[in-house]
Amino acid sequence: MPNDFITLNALSKELDNSVSGGKIDKISMPETDEINIHIRKGGNNLLLALSANAQNPRIHLSRSKKANPLTAPAFCMRLRKCLAGGVIKSVRMLGDDRIFDFRIVARNELRDEVEYSLIAETMGRYSNILLVDQKGNIKDTLKQASYDTATKRCLLPSVKYELPPRNKIPCTDVSAIADLLESYNGTDLTSFIMSSISGFSVHTVKELLYIAGADNSTKPGKDCIDRIISALGTMLNVNSDAAYKPCCSLSNGIEDDYFIFPYKSSPFSFRETDTLSDAIELCIGKKDEKCRRDDHTKHLRKAHSAAVTKLRKRLEKCRQRLSEASGLEKNKRYGELITANMYKIKRGDKSATVQDYYLEDMPDVTIPLDERLTPGQNAQQYFKKYSKQKRTLEVVTQQIKETEEELEYLLSIEPSIAVCSTDDEIAEVESELIAAGALKQSGRRNKTKTKAAQPLFYEKEGFTIAVGKNNLQNDKLTFRLANGGDLWVHAKDVHGSHVIVFAESRQIPDDVIRTACEIACYWSQAQPGTKTTCDYTFRKNLKRHPSGKPGMVLYTVYNSAVITADKHEELLQKD
Repeated sequence: MPNDFITLNALSKELDNSVSGGKIDKISMPETDEINIHIRKGGNNLLLALSANAQNPRIHLSRSKKANPLTAPAFCMRLRKCLAGGVIKSVRMLGDDRIFDFRIVARNELRDEVEYSLIAETMGRYSNILLVDQKGNIKDTLKQASYDTATKRCLLPSVKYELPPRNKIPCTDVSAIADLLESYNGTDLTSFIMSSISGFSVHTVKELLYIAGADNSTKPGKDCIDRIISALGTMLNVNSDAAYKPCCSLSNGIEDDYFIFPYKSSPFSFRETDTLSDAIELCIGKKDEKCRRDDHTKHLRKAHSAAVTKLRKRLEKCRQRLSEASGLEKNKRYGELITANMYKIKRGDKSATVQDYYLEDMPDVTIPLDERLTPGQNAQQYFKKYSKQKRTLEVVTQQIKETEEELEYLLSIEPSIAVCSTDDEIAEVESELIAAGALKQSGRRNKTKTKAAQPLFYEKEGFTIAVGKNNLQNDKLTFRLANGGDLWVHAKDVHGSHVIVFAESRQIPDDVIRTACEIACYWSQAQPGTKTTCDYTFRKNLKRHPSGKPGMVLYTVYNSAVITADKHEELLQKD
């Protein structure tokens, strides 16, 4: 990923042009390591996202809004106190490094003008966001450290803000870079530049050498060095050049990385965007969303996995007990054979060989005996075993049935955990797991306002197709919103979403039914890209499962279609 100085320098100039002069309306903190600044400029509302996430640090103008916690964190409150109502004066880079400086002029409690620096360091695991006053002292910081051994700095309020130490030549020092290239005598110029000069990613170095026509394995001559320096100057000031074309690289048709222009030295294909912010949101936004979702649902996945494991162990033990109780008829038969042949047996015998009249050819069978007991007592021992095993068989059979139903229901929750993305949906899955006994009733930290999550809605040829993303939504769709004449669709023999086609007293065309089946298979555990059977029937043919679990249904009258899953995102209705 070219999250280097070259790319971020272009981003800072783009942001400076977009947000400078804008007034800060609101500041929110939707994540523990992310700040959202709502800006008003020229009659337009802008949303500036600053993330210090270790995996996906990012700064860009965003179009997506996130839910906020009920109580704002202390760092957010400090930013609101100091910066709310302030005007962004400029955006620039600090120290020729991946550090953004947002200069903001605001007013203090005495209504005096005060200048602050909101500094965002996008340096992987050392990413941070700091508020620095006009004297250069830290007012507050997102991640505090009494002494950071990696950056060799103290990051605490009231401490002087210092830039991280530099141990390489900055990529803006062209004269030092020219002298360095003249001293080069190796066979891998890319590695040499990466190890000696800061501010470059591998992709950017390769593109720089490609533009300059330099050979990676040959010592560059003076003309070649001049071309490299010229190409570097173009990259450092790419915003004012016609070459500036923000874009995303594509991997299997999906936006994977962002660039200041399509790198010709790269094997990727590219898709151009209007701004570098758009490219960053397309690439990093999706990765960050998945990372956040995995983090927010970690406790759900852990509780679900533990509950499923527990039920499977219980099921295994029950089946083992059932296997042990399977010999009850033999014990009953032995007791009756001893009773019928009591005159042949005496106390002290270790076994008795008698004819088994239960079998057609009446073969001899040897019955083990307890030599301490009388023949009658031995017979009673076998009858007692039979009675105990019979009771065990009845109880264990019922336990197996109940455990299998519980396990089936828990497994039906698994797809919901995988697709839930909002706090509302997470809260619904959480309540399901609590009701199922898989999760203890305890509030999550940093709770957000939640309401009933909404299903997904598609539109096809004037018909509305609704998709439930968890069992509670499935139950609501099927038994509360759908009428008897509406069509119910579900992937066969796999867990997945209930899909409802609202007929509204109309006949549903085959094309709409097929589309609903493709959507149902997409929102299920069916293997993507494979032919899948999908059942569909009218809502009036459905019955609730006897267990009463939400989303569990029974049906006997239905039709089936064999299709391939398709999300049909083009039909999805946006909020």
